[in-house]
Amino acid sequence: MDNKTGKDLLQEKLPISKHASKFITICVLQLLLFVALLMLLFKITSFNWKLSIVGETLVSFFAILPYAYVTIKSNNLKEKYREKYGNLAFQKFWFRFLSYNEPLSAAGLFFPLLLKTDYFLPKIIELPSNSFTKTMLPVYIALPLGIFFVILGILLRRPTGGYDSDIGSYMYLIFPEDSRRLSKGLYSYIRHPSYAGRGVVAFGIGILANNIIAIILAIIHFLCFYILSKIEDYELIKRFGDEFKKFKKCVPAMIPKPNSWKTFLKIVFLGEKNKKN
Repeated sequence: MDNKTGKDLLQEKLPISKHASKFITICVLQLLLFVALLMLLFKITSFNWKLSIVGETLVSFFAILPYAYVTIKSNNLKEKYREKYGNLAFQKFWFRFLSYNEPLSAAGLFFPLLLKTDYFLPKIIELPSNSFTKTMLPVYIALPLGIFFVILGILLRRPTGGYDSDIGSYMYLIFPEDSRRLSKGLYSYIRHPSYAGRGVVAFGIGILANNIIAIILAIIHFLCFYILSKIEDYELIKRFGDEFKKFKKCVPAMIPKPNSWKTFLKIVFLGEKNKKN
């Protein structure tokens, strides 16, 4: 295991990923689901802009629901799928619970862009003029500021401290013996940099949309994944016991301690190699 990368482990447990034609088909189906969800959200918001809150809440909630379920039920699912499917346990598990979640979460993340106002590009959805939908900032402020937060969020979500595609795909729920507790890189400062990054990206997209309703949708999306982070803490305590409890007491969930921001930001922008030991 020590010589295998996360990608190697994932391909081993998700063998369909090594078959280009089949994997491309899956990706195309996921893309179609993403587009269909955005079209649905577009339709209901065009009917009544207030329904955008309902649509965002439902899409983001249903995006985290399978993740939350499999995290809480991980022990039972691990035994059931490994006994029934052997080496294909994770692949069967992934198809049943996770294959459709990325399009759901992506739709919830990018939906606020449909509500953009007063830009050099045409509006996508015509919103009535009120305090929630009017333009917040001049375009020359909103555009660079929004792009900055999106880039910052992407940097927070990049692999760090041992995080890799196997962990990002929840493979550890079925094969915990191939997992590892993350405590280096950004994980030295916050326990959930991936979810923190998603929140920052969502906020950046809300700024790019440039109205209050888009910011509200971004907050709703982030709150759903914040709930998921709390559920994952519960699973990590089950998996790593007192070791993770001690780590949890010392390391904040998503916002670094005040005295660690300088080093934290160096790692975010410059990478782990710039961290001083």
